[in-house]
Amino acid sequence: MKKKIIIWTIIVFAGLLVEGMALYILVSKEPFLGPFRDEPEARALYEKMVEAMRRAESLSYTAKCSSSDHLDGFYTVWMKKPNYFRVETASRRDEKCGTIVGDGEHLWIFWPGECPLLSPEDRDNYEQSQYNLYIKKDTPLGRHSLGHNVTQCGAGLGMSIIDPSTFHGYTDSLQPYLDGARFMGTDKIQDQEYDIIEVSFMKRQRSWYLWLSREDHLPRKLTQIVRVHKDLVGHEEWLDVTVNAEIPAEKFAWSPPAGWRQWEKPAVDDTLLALRQAAPDFELTLASGDKVKLSDYKGKIVWFYLWRAG
Repeated sequence: MKKKIIIWTIIVFAGLLVEGMALYILVSKEPFLGPFRDEPEARALYEKMVEAMRRAESLSYTAKCSSSDHLDGFYTVWMKKPNYFRVETASRRDEKCGTIVGDGEHLWIFWPGECPLLSPEDRDNYEQSQYNLYIKKDTPLGRHSLGHNVTQCGAGLGMSIIDPSTFHGYTDSLQPYLDGARFMGTDKIQDQEYDIIEVSFMKRQRSWYLWLSREDHLPRKLTQIVRVHKDLVGHEEWLDVTVNAEIPAEKFAWSPPAGWRQWEKPAVDDTLLALRQAAPDFELTLASGDKVKLSDYKGKIVWFYLWRAG
């Protein structure tokens, strides 16, 4: 029995190693940073994917997510024109977490139990009312993002690689920084052919690697690399992708219980400091994962340079 366990462990490890090597070979055809050659055929595949999402009358799929800086988890999304949606999230242990519902005018976020701690600054208020807090937001058509809101569901998920709200006409803030796309080869998954492209943003500070179906032009596998001090790598696998199926109206209906309260992000005091007034101490997380405090630089000149890392 012990021998069988050892053999099985070796097989699993070898499989993960091969998959990791395949990804490394895929993304290492040329240096990570530098000029990016935009290939019109690959760019057309990317634009066809966006068009396929926006042209569909309904779209649903389950995304299995993992990354180097967030917990693994799942989300299942149902979307219907013109402005209806539902997202159910779960942790990597299959525990149900927050749900997002869009009824055409508003977005609601609710949880199966207590509301998770959504902001460290809100701890005092949270301790008193975590069982009747909900989130309600306006959802102007084409101007709201499910990708941003899924992070508030308490499943430990980061932002999705491709924002589901692309379906509703939303354009994410990365698009103005898109350098182009290039063809990375083909793949076959369960007898279906896929074209693999890399999409570059900000001179490859961020790259998307997309396995696009030749049948419906939608992705089935997605990998994102954000190149900072260390590479931040995220993966998604889209399962049970369904286009233009009937989705019952009840999927997009929800109302809060009596006595509910709207969660509001705590206000931040942005008052400018007076000349020679001591700055309050604070702590930041560096791209390397290390912590740094302002007080570490007491007596020195500190210059903050804020830039978009993608």
